[in-house]
Amino acid sequence: MNKQIFDNSDNKLPQGWQASSSDELDLRELILVLWRQKILILVVAGVFSTAGVAYALLAPQVWVSQAEIKQPTLKETESLELNLNQLINAQIPVTAFSDFEKKSLYVDFINNFNGLNNKRQFLIERGYLELEAAKAGTTEPKQKRQLLKKMAEGISAQALDKLSEEVTLSLAADSAEEAKLRLEQYIEFIQQQESMAKGKELDTIWQNRIKTLQTQFESAKMDTLKQLQDDILRTEYSLRITQAAGIEAPVQNLQSQGSLNIDLGARALAEKLKILKEIKNPEFMNPALGDLRLQLSSLQAIKLEELPFQSFAYLASPSEPLSRDKPKRPLIVVLATLLGGMLGVGIVLIRHAFRRPEQI
Repeated sequence: MNKQIFDNSDNKLPQGWQASSSDELDLRELILVLWRQKILILVVAGVFSTAGVAYALLAPQVWVSQAEIKQPTLKETESLELNLNQLINAQIPVTAFSDFEKKSLYVDFINNFNGLNNKRQFLIERGYLELEAAKAGTTEPKQKRQLLKKMAEGISAQALDKLSEEVTLSLAADSAEEAKLRLEQYIEFIQQQESMAKGKELDTIWQNRIKTLQTQFESAKMDTLKQLQDDILRTEYSLRITQAAGIEAPVQNLQSQGSLNIDLGARALAEKLKILKEIKNPEFMNPALGDLRLQLSSLQAIKLEELPFQSFAYLASPSEPLSRDKPKRPLIVVLATLLGGMLGVGIVLIRHAFRRPEQI
């Protein structure tokens, strides 16, 4: 009976199988199985390849326009330097303008370029969010926020490497022309914000300096007028004493009477009192007031020009990309074909494994 079962098993092995003394699959056997089922593998690979081609053709295109920048030179900041020099010449300390150094301007521009709020403001104000939402058929607020986030992620400024100060500006759009146009507009948008912000900072420094000098001038003026009144009162007291003492002419080696100059004599003190009462300009008594007034006049005569400047210098201006960034069509088709081929091989091997008879 056992012999009969054994003989029947040998005679009815599935096509492509050979008797083996172990459960391990023979490599030659697997290759033969795959070769016999090559049509199935090719069909599955073909289906995936076709799907990959369809996806590559229908997937939204992403084109990335780029520009390379570096720190600005005098050419880019000439108009700003003119305003700075006016204020410095008006004796405003140079330390007040540390934020206007070329490196600071450059860093501020990059930080603002990468600022999420600036990206959102640009995309919303220029109508690009609504345009892309209409193309995608997006109407829900949540979907629009997600779309806005995705669009903002396509805008970036990144250093070429950790040691380099050169930066690459990038912006993604669905066409080469649109990517270049939007990058140019966004650079201009950020630079306008920079120019306005720095203009306001300069104006604030200028106005604060004027207010400081005005306060100093008024304070010094009040002190000088108070000193003048004290001198008049002191001279009146001295005159009364000399008249009572009958001292008409100056007297040498007269014992000091503190702040009362009775040694001048009555005639001199009377003339001094007359002159003190005639003084109307406090600058005559305090020359420092004249210096403060001149500084104020110089500052108030300044006219800060609202001239545009640039916080960077171009190494390469924005240009239309020569090739799309996404989708990478050849890569998608190759990967889809490989995936299909692997799946086809897997199907063949699984079918083969389930058809293999049990070893007895």
